[in-house]
Amino acid sequence: MKGNWTIRQLCAAVGCVFAAVVMTVSCTGLIFDDRAGCEHGIQMNFRYDYNLQRADMLAEHVGEATVYVFDGQGKFISSQIFDFRQDNTVQAGLPEGSVVLELPAGSYRLVVLAHQDTWQDDPAAPGAQFLRTPMTEGDDISSLTVELECAGTRAGGSSLSVNHEGQPLDTVWHAMTEAPVTVGEDGYTDADISLVRNTKRITVTLRDLDSPEDTRVEDYEFEITDRNRRLLYDNSVDDTDTLLYTPFALWNTTDRGSGTGTDNGATAHADFMTSRIVYYDDPADDARLTVREKSTGRTIIDVDLPGLLSSLANYDELSQYSPQEFLDRGYDYSLSFFISGGDWAWVNVGIGVLGWSKRIQNVAL
Repeated sequence: MKGNWTIRQLCAAVGCVFAAVVMTVSCTGLIFDDRAGCEHGIQMNFRYDYNLQRADMLAEHVGEATVYVFDGQGKFISSQIFDFRQDNTVQAGLPEGSVVLELPAGSYRLVVLAHQDTWQDDPAAPGAQFLRTPMTEGDDISSLTVELECAGTRAGGSSLSVNHEGQPLDTVWHAMTEAPVTVGEDGYTDADISLVRNTKRITVTLRDLDSPEDTRVEDYEFEITDRNRRLLYDNSVDDTDTLLYTPFALWNTTDRGSGTGTDNGATAHADFMTSRIVYYDDPADDARLTVREKSTGRTIIDVDLPGLLSSLANYDELSQYSPQEFLDRGYDYSLSFFISGGDWAWVNVGIGVLGWSKRIQNVAL
């Protein structure tokens, strides 16, 4: 796979005649199949095991990764795209998920942004896109951001609306080397690239216990508000802007009863996708999930979303995780609310794949 580094950039990186050597060897780019003649750089070992399954799911989940390379002072040099679906094969004895980045001797910092689908910075593409800062040579590492595309402001309010157009958000991962990686004159320096998934899927269901046959998703308005529009180079969140998320999918299901339709219970479903969810020290700063009755405008659900989701972290096998680490490791949550007397009485909080769930009574969340 050909890289986008030029001979001029390589010369600028080392200020020597290394470029002349590069032209005489078999390397076709910074990431390549044949390593003959290329003898120093960084071997990046990608993995996605920062999850609750504690398993490396790189091959099953991650489609494409962009490696941003900075010098030891954090100045941008260039970037390289690696497509795992096409190029993730054993290369010259490397394990699956590993790739060699040929670099001159020196000190480097790496930031990786990965996607499930092929990433393209195209605002005209359907749905809300994660837009990256265009980087040019010499830009500081702090300039690199990922920003979720928004569609103006909410009518009568200050929240920016995520215009998903009925499409789920692309899954986004982040990784960064914690310390500069030093490349010597000979051999390869290993760099473990542990990806953190930022995009979350949250399924909300409603069931009216008093009149279950009358529960219809069309009768409710579902919203999540959060301040996670912009993710910085180190994966921290710029909480300047408030975002309004609405469900990208809504549907109803009906229980199988006697067949008459009069005693069949119904359930309303709403699917959200959001950017990274942060567990703040002050709960007042946390994301909120709200559900309102359209006919009355009355709010029947208003909960601290990260507080509710992270309540699963008190299982014995998960007690090692802080609330934030639990939220970062998890990605597929379900919240099943049961309504009685015009308010929610209790909720089942669940997480996908592992099948864990917890029932929580309505006590001022």
